[in-house]
Amino acid sequence: MLGVGRVAGQRAATLLDAEPAGVLVSLGFAGGLDPSLRPGDLVVASAYHRHDGETVDDPGPAAHASAVLAGCGVAVSAGVVLTVDEPLLTPGSKRRARAGSDGLVVDMEGFWVAAAAEARGVPHVGLHCVLDEAGFTLPAFVAAIAADPPRRQWAHALRALKSLGGARDVAVLALRARTAARILRESAGVVAGAVDAGAGDISAVDAEPGSRAALTAPASGAG
Repeated sequence: MLGVGRVAGQRAATLLDAEPAGVLVSLGFAGGLDPSLRPGDLVVASAYHRHDGETVDDPGPAAHASAVLAGCGVAVSAGVVLTVDEPLLTPGSKRRARAGSDGLVVDMEGFWVAAAAEARGVPHVGLHCVLDEAGFTLPAFVAAIAADPPRRQWAHALRALKSLGGARDVAVLALRARTAARILRESAGVVAGAVDAGAGDISAVDAEPGSRAALTAPASGAG
């Protein structure tokens, strides 16, 4: 678990410096910006964008990972991931973010993880599963989690459980998170297996056949 936001990039850098890998595969939840995306939909990042114009653009690994996943019957889209500093809680905030970018989904750490890999010459495959679709309003406790430096997710969730509405919100997100986590694990297994075996198109991600894939999972909610 790498954490939320910029700290995830710092921890990815530490991981790669300690254990060099042929490919870095990162996993994370995301918020949908494209209205066609539904909870549980899988997106492979072709690039990461920030609203200040910064980008990390390496479409080769995304194309090869998408081909491997599609070849195994996994439904997947490839596109831009917008990385933001604060969660986008409302449909309106997601619409505004999409209007200012070409992002399919939004997260809070993908750019930083990808930048750490790029700086070390390590190809990166970012797998993102939609937790909240474009029209879904995230509950207020998600903002509290993001604003809390220790990221005490469970403390905020337990506080939310004290109200009927809060309990419902926690239950909905927990179910979605469980489904998304399963999809990410299965998809990461397909990609990592292809890298480790040196088989299929994924070997074209600048990794020598048989090279090791490092798997990381940012401890993220949706964007």
